[in-house]
Amino acid sequence: MSQNEITLEKPLFYNNPFGLRFEIGPTEIGAWVNREKRKFNEKYFDAALERAQRIFDTAFSPLDDISIVYQIFSDGRRKVKKNDYILRQINTIITNEILFSKHREIYSENLNYKCQHWHRVTVSGLKTENVNINKILLSLVNTDFGVRSPSVGGECYFINHTKSLVLNLYDDRGMDVVALKLETLLPLYKTHTEWLLSYDREHIDEVFSQI
Repeated sequence: MSQNEITLEKPLFYNNPFGLRFEIGPTEIGAWVNREKRKFNEKYFDAALERAQRIFDTAFSPLDDISIVYQIFSDGRRKVKKNDYILRQINTIITNEILFSKHREIYSENLNYKCQHWHRVTVSGLKTENVNINKILLSLVNTDFGVRSPSVGGECYFINHTKSLVLNLYDDRGMDVVALKLETLLPLYKTHTEWLLSYDREHIDEVFSQI
């Protein structure tokens, strides 16, 4: 699967042919013990990370051929650096397929000036086992809570070329997994149906009832 066949733009679920949308942070627990005092509920973050990791492990096997895409909004000055947190979790020694690129075809309605674009790095030629997945997922769970470490401000997409799907954990609230064929997502749908986001569950169930 070519990454160009999937639109790497949030919300991934709504921008691609077939998808699943999972609730990651369990709302019945809640992220805060005391919001005014900025005291977090660690059980919430532990549960969110565990859920994200379990879904990921269903979608990706250790020896699957994958790529990692990380992208950030740039006003012309910002760019992805080689020592950014996401890249430090990838064993880049085993691949020389690291591509830095600029994009204006995504989120184009929000690009008001010529200098604005999305700065992207794509690391290909990887196996899942070459990446510290848990630490990346943790940083994405924390992305809306800047005081928690690690956290990242950009978007990370895991592209599974072996199974022809793309996964994006957009923050602690949810994760999208999309594919070009509905059948590709069936194992995920069956295994983790209880974690489907309630807002989109009716639509997802209706789509998968056609198989």
